[in-house]
Amino acid sequence: MEHFTLSGNAYFDSVTQPVLLAADGVIQYQNKAMEALERSCGMDTAAGQPLPEVLTNLGTDAVAQRELANVLWQVRTQRIEAGVLYVFQEVREAGLGKAETLRLCTQVRGSLGGALMALQRLFDSMVETEQLKLEDQFNPLLKQYSRILRMVSSTELLVQSGEELKKRWNPARLSLNSLADRLLRELGPLTHRFDCEAEDLMTVWADEKLLRQALLNLVLNGLQAGGRIEMRLRRAGEQALITVTTVGGRPMEMQDFSGLGVGAQTADSFRPGGLHFGMELCWKIFRLHNGTLAVTNGEDGVQVTGRIPLIRSDACSPDDDPLDAMDCDGGISDVLVELSDYLPEEWYSITEFMD
Repeated sequence: MEHFTLSGNAYFDSVTQPVLLAADGVIQYQNKAMEALERSCGMDTAAGQPLPEVLTNLGTDAVAQRELANVLWQVRTQRIEAGVLYVFQEVREAGLGKAETLRLCTQVRGSLGGALMALQRLFDSMVETEQLKLEDQFNPLLKQYSRILRMVSSTELLVQSGEELKKRWNPARLSLNSLADRLLRELGPLTHRFDCEAEDLMTVWADEKLLRQALLNLVLNGLQAGGRIEMRLRRAGEQALITVTTVGGRPMEMQDFSGLGVGAQTADSFRPGGLHFGMELCWKIFRLHNGTLAVTNGEDGVQVTGRIPLIRSDACSPDDDPLDAMDCDGGISDVLVELSDYLPEEWYSITEFMD
């Protein structure tokens, strides 16, 4: 393949996507499309001005989503000789029929409940020796039940707008330290490839179920990429900085990385046969919490960096942190549901579930 070099601003002057160039945190160039975006959202992106705060934490060679002037944008950064190039692309939502999709999800949940009740009756009709003998035949059914629950739950989230979700979500004070301890406790027996650490006294205003769903999706991506997952939760000013790093895993293929955040993907970002929209779900959940999420593709694997505003923790009481109850969806723990594309069948013990 022949290589060529662009010089000057002629190419970017004419493209319809907003483009920005910065060096050492100072803007060097913006094209006409960026000037129009600047006027619509009130940012000052003129040459010589500091990089806007909404872009300062992206780093290089990353892809993220930012909402500017009520429009969702994918922002891609690339290190070049002159500095860091920021390329914006508007994210257009697919025209899904929300009401019909949600109705279908409700019907699927009802059918799943009926199937599980039938399975319960069949299991109860057996003597104990038959149950033990056939357990290996039942476990795959419970795993597939969990996979379908995950598909339904993810679809329900994806077809609703942020405003629609906010009418139904249940935010409360949430200790990230307790959340990290619990994830480590729950995932430890399932995989030896997960580690989680959190700084002390970090509290956010969050829907615990949704935030867990996003974090478990990120863990699943790392497990499927074949590496060791390191989750770190620490303070960054007035924000909680959550990084999920895949160490020793496979980086994403460039064509898959380029497709992040711009609609449906033709292939799963981390392995064939997945749900195809795990990162879309994570972006939506972090936006719902007034946070951001960025993905960086490195030679050693993928790193996802999320930020959520912190709140004062001194007013927290034990009742504010309801982490003792197991999160369940359709009678199955959310860990088994969200990791159902990775965990082996033996973790879906029909004996333990039916008892």
